Order: sequence, then C-alpha cells, then structure tokens
Amino acid sequence: MAAPRSTTWRIRCANRKRIYSHGNAAHVSQDAQIQQVVGEVAARVYAAEACTLKAAVPAQQAYLARFAGDDAAERAANVAAEIESATAQVVVSTLIQRATSELFNALGASDVRQGKALDRHWRNARTVSSHNPLIYKARIVGDWVINGTEPPFVWQIGNGPAKA
Repeated sequence: MAAPRSTTWRIRCANRKRIYSHGNAAHVSQDAQIQQVVGEVAARVYAAEACTLKAAVPAQQAYLARFAGDDAAERAANVAAEIESATAQVVVSTLIQRATSELFNALGASDVRQGKALDRHWRNARTVSSHNPLIYKARIVGDWVINGTEPPFVWQIGNGPAKA
C-alpha cells in the first residue's frame, strides 16, 4: 500500500526539521505518538492485505471450478467467492479509509498541500468503496449469514428495471 510508504518517507525525510512544541521528541521520527500513529496505520494495512489474500483463495477456487464440469460445485465455489469478496470489501474499505485519514495525524499542515497529493490515498480508497457500496456488500453478507441467501452474481449500475 502506498499510503504508509508516503507517510514514512515524509517522517524520515532528513530535511524535515520542524517539530511541534508539545511533541515528545527533538525529531518527529523519535516522537512516540507519531510512532503510534504510523504503527496503527501499518497494522491496518497489514490486516487489509491479509483479508485480500484470504479472499483470493475462494476466487481462485471458483475460477478452477469453472473447468471441472460440475455445475453444483461451480455454483458453490462462486457463492463462496462472492461472499468472501463482499466480506473483505467491507472490512478492507473501512480499514484503508481510516488508515489514509489517520496518516495525516503523523504529518504536518504542509503535508496537506495540494502539490504533495497525499490526499490521493484517501480519495482512492473512498472511490473504490463508492464504486462497490459497502451498505450493499454488508447487506449481502448479513443476508447470507442469517438466511443463507445466495449473493447476486450480476451487478448493474445505472438505469434498469425497478426491484419490488
């Protein structure tokens, strides 16, 4: 993930001499609170990567099931992949949006400048979760967990027939 790398680079940067008068160290890289923020951001990224890798397994299994010639197994694999993907999207989007917002707690006001474009990390995370709205993904997961309702396999955005 690029967000922690950008933040870490800014903190380590040798030419960053300014500190906060109420900070905990003579250099920002030694400030315990800054280290905590970066640690929390890194942990969220770690969890997001773990969720993504976990969701990739049933996606691969669904791909392979397509060629096995067993329609029931293929359908079950597709359901598993869709549920795992939706679950991961809910978790990962939340983790990354929070991480990309909180990283600014470890930076200074100058790091919010448009020219540095560090806000792009948050915008990218927000765009992905808007493209795949979390409210619908969470509902699909909840309906599966509670009722065993299979998820939709065909997604449509825009104009279409109204649902009852």
